This record gives sequence, structure tokens and C-alpha cells, in this order.
Amino acid sequence: MNKKVYDLLREKFVGIIKGSNLESGEVMIQAATLSAEEAIGNPEERDYPLITGRERMMQAEFNGCFGQAFTDMYGNYSIRLSDIADMELVNNFRRAVFISSLNAVTRYLSLTGKTRHCKDNQPKQCSLELVKYIRNEYGNPRIAIIGFQPRMIEALSQSFDLRAT
Repeated sequence: MNKKVYDLLREKFVGIIKGSNLESGEVMIQAATLSAEEAIGNPEERDYPLITGRERMMQAEFNGCFGQAFTDMYGNYSIRLSDIADMELVNNFRRAVFISSLNAVTRYLSLTGKTRHCKDNQPKQCSLELVKYIRNEYGNPRIAIIGFQPRMIEALSQSFDLRAT
């Protein structure tokens, strides 16, 4: 049986929660929708989907650590950490709550970093670093990007065979 990506993520998330003794019923996640400026700042380029599109950034906070996720279904939410693992991921809102919460918790546990979107002119610099990283780690691969990441598409398309959807 093939497992779906979200099922695998949920399994890992449950393992992280239990392994870190965070399953107590009172641990809360607060999720809120960010404005475009809160999410990405004021970059010179104005073609980011957060600025021009209908998507927004959901941000979850867990013990002072933040995680984010893009979504087209957004709103504010408060949920116990133990309930996130059982939540049915039936729509983009619930998936955004799950992913942003996963990011916040793993950031809190120092399992990951960079769980917030770059701001202002950082996306341009990040994209240049991404080109260097891919070149060093993978040589000259073909790349597919799902979603519109304008600065990444610009930088990667100058160095690699790139397809974007």
C-alpha cells in the first residue's frame, strides 16, 4: 500500500511529539493569517503570489517558535498539539494548520531552521545561494518547480534546464 505524503508526515510528527514528551493535552498551537507585508516584507519586485495572488501565509506559534505554510484557505486557529496529529487533513486550511504547526514544533526542537519566509530582498539572495548549492551537490540536474517562486525561477533558469508549473 502506498502511503500519502501527509500520512508519512503525520507519522513522523506523532513520533516527534511522543519522543519529545510533548503530547500533554494542554500544549497549544496558535495559527494566524499574515498580511503580505508581515509574510514577505517589502521586496522591490512585486510579482510574488503573496502580494498579487489569492494565497496567504499561515503562521503557527509554538512556545515562541514560528512555522509557516502557504494556503488559499486561511484563518486564525487555536488547537492542542495532541489534536493536530488526529486532525483529518480534508482541506487546504487544515493542511496549512498542520504544516505550519509541524514547522513550528520542529523549529522549537531545533530539528530544523528557516521556518519563516524570507523578507524584503532576501529572496533574491537566497535564490543565488540555491543555485550554488544545487551546482555543488548535484552538478547540472534538470529541475522542476511546483508553484510560483519568481526569484528562484529567475536564478535557476539561468543555470539549469528548468520547468515550472
